[in-house]
Amino acid sequence: MRKLLTATFLTISVLAFGQDYNFKPNWKKGESKTVIITHTEKEYKKGELISDTTTFNEASIKVIKASKESYTLEILYENVALKSAIELYAKLGEELADYKNLKLIYKVNKETAESELVNWKEAQDFMNESFDQITTIFEKKVPEMVSFTSLIFLPIKEIFKSKENIEGYMETEIGYILTPFNKNFKLGETISKTETSENPFNPMQEISATTNLILKEVDKNNSTCIINQTIELDLSEFKEMIKTMIQKMAQSFGANDSITDSTSKEFDEFEMDMTNEQIITFDYKSSWVTKVLTTSSIIGTDPKEGKRKTEAISTVIIK
Repeated sequence: MRKLLTATFLTISVLAFGQDYNFKPNWKKGESKTVIITHTEKEYKKGELISDTTTFNEASIKVIKASKESYTLEILYENVALKSAIELYAKLGEELADYKNLKLIYKVNKETAESELVNWKEAQDFMNESFDQITTIFEKKVPEMVSFTSLIFLPIKEIFKSKENIEGYMETEIGYILTPFNKNFKLGETISKTETSENPFNPMQEISATTNLILKEVDKNNSTCIINQTIELDLSEFKEMIKTMIQKMAQSFGANDSITDSTSKEFDEFEMDMTNEQIITFDYKSSWVTKVLTTSSIIGTDPKEGKRKTEAISTVIIK
């Protein structure tokens, strides 16, 4: 799951078995695509909508090199740190125009579709410089917001601490473009893979994640196909860990057995779940994905405040 990353897609190779499909990239040096991303997130508390936000983002993908073994892709992705800071100080975009887009260079193996971020150090330096520039301007123009921006930057800085962290983050953002590669699909059949992944509720813990891929349909008249991907997380161990921790805390504060039992029963009704589904539209004649619809939801239960649910829908258009 973490090994997949970056941009672009597949040419269809129909094997001798008729209903078997193997997707390979068939790009050309100089090809470029624009990626338009619309992300809508809604949060519910006890069944009531408490927030509804929509954001927009753009990226670009260009094939800058094609060798016998691999392709080299240049991805320009909007600097999320600068974008967040502009919401607090609008003129920042004009003053730091050189830091608008983060450049990422990936090498993609033609046969296996494994990718590697080759300029991760340059990307790291670029982001660190942008953090410094933004902070300097805020200190001069809006000093009252400096401490707030520091909080905003904390998770972003964590992402850019290492090559692995950057690759993992960008896989979440654009990794779908390599998802269909190097797999033998049969129309309508599920390809499943289970591996460990970072727990979205606790990054310090790994959990079991099962990815299911299905080639849903192939439209030969329009040279397109639809691939569905779902990710299922096993949170049972994490839930038990939280339950045990709460019981121990209750006991440490001198709670009697009846209170401890009540807390345990209350926590038996605790819910924590996350779903993620992608519908990928792929033009196998041009060898590019054209659309990705991602739907995800996170459900959690606070014993005192009740159920909270976050729904997110991302629509990606590639043209």
